[in-house]
Amino acid sequence: MLLKKIICFTMAMTLFSVSVCASPKLPTDTKFGYLSISKCSGGTEKVMSNSFSNYGNIVTSYMYVNDDNTFDVVDFSNNAINVDTYNSQTYELIKSKKIDMELPLFGGVYCGRKYNFIVFGQNNTSENNNTVTFKTVKYSKDWKKVGAIDYSNNNTTKPFEAGSLRMVEYNNYLYVRSCHQMYQSHDGLNHQANITYSVDIEKMEIADQFSKVMNDEYGYVSHSFDQYVAIDDGKLVTLDLGDAYPRSVVLIKYNDSLNNGKFTTSSGHCTVVDMLEISGQIGDNYTGVTIGGFEVSQNNYIAAVSTIDQKNTSSARDVMLLIVNKKDTSKVKRINITNYVSAKKGTSASKPYIVKLPDGNYKLIWQTFSDKGGFYGVQQVTVDENGKMLTDITTLGSARLSPDCQPICINDKIVWYTDIISQTTGIERNFYKLD
Repeated sequence: MLLKKIICFTMAMTLFSVSVCASPKLPTDTKFGYLSISKCSGGTEKVMSNSFSNYGNIVTSYMYVNDDNTFDVVDFSNNAINVDTYNSQTYELIKSKKIDMELPLFGGVYCGRKYNFIVFGQNNTSENNNTVTFKTVKYSKDWKKVGAIDYSNNNTTKPFEAGSLRMVEYNNYLYVRSCHQMYQSHDGLNHQANITYSVDIEKMEIADQFSKVMNDEYGYVSHSFDQYVAIDDGKLVTLDLGDAYPRSVVLIKYNDSLNNGKFTTSSGHCTVVDMLEISGQIGDNYTGVTIGGFEVSQNNYIAAVSTIDQKNTSSARDVMLLIVNKKDTSKVKRINITNYVSAKKGTSASKPYIVKLPDGNYKLIWQTFSDKGGFYGVQQVTVDENGKMLTDITTLGSARLSPDCQPICINDKIVWYTDIISQTTGIERNFYKLD
């Protein structure tokens, strides 16, 4: 699919209002369409910056396509969860809804086949096994609460600490991959690692869980600063950003087939692939790597990252694809999409988003910055599942990326949003659409 132009939309609204601007407030951009700016339910500015944290963060911006020619934006900001529903054709705001916080901490959102889910959490610094640290809440597709399950006694003092949370649904079970700060260990420290559990969606019961200290053959990564989860051929496949055990962007494939929500075995049985080994000392929180996305294609596992030159440490970052063949995980293809580091022109890449296209290829989208903090633009290129570039890299003019909104396909177009703060009108939302 050729993506030829970018159009930026924003629908008018005040908080929980359904009014829409009749015309854009800014002049038409003849190259990229037009920009319409107005109020939205968001509460904080969300635009990609050139700063890279050593640690991961929960995802606070989501977009999901519904079955009724609408799509939802689920936005967590200022300790509030807002759901805005838009028309998929006109991008007109239809309705807004606020979701109650069930526990003090927000973990993440997943919109499944029949139900939507939100994971909440709370701290447990007293190390009380009865304290609920993760709570998974089930909602109808119109966001009415229909069930919940508490998860405690899981070696957790702080859920979602220094990482993210992502979910996937398979055969009526929800699989949650996140992170936590654990109970104090024998060295007197509270270490951080990943954590995984599954939920029986109909019964809303914990089906399986793994929260203890072990090794990567059991799916355990510590520290784990980002977590992705997918299902392939009935098996759990995950991706973590590890700074110690292991110190790599690590792919873990659970070798046993999922059965009634069970993913753990007494003997481990995981295939571990270091997709990108990270230089430096074990446990050094600085990795110089940010994961932008993880995809399972017909033949490969694909990770999209931005990274420094791990052999010759630099401040600039390139966009890189890490590709492993499903049938032969012994070899990793590491494909540099950009050459900003070697060019030494003061350009650096943000994390790259990867979007699966209807034809089975992928769109990579990232933002570039100067080493002095200036914004250069958003770049895009189409690649196949083997990392072969099918188009030239092109610039999307004045577009901006969100720090955590994964672009999605709506009516064969790639769409994402950003929220900005205006001195005159407050929070304003921009929808960007690649046609």
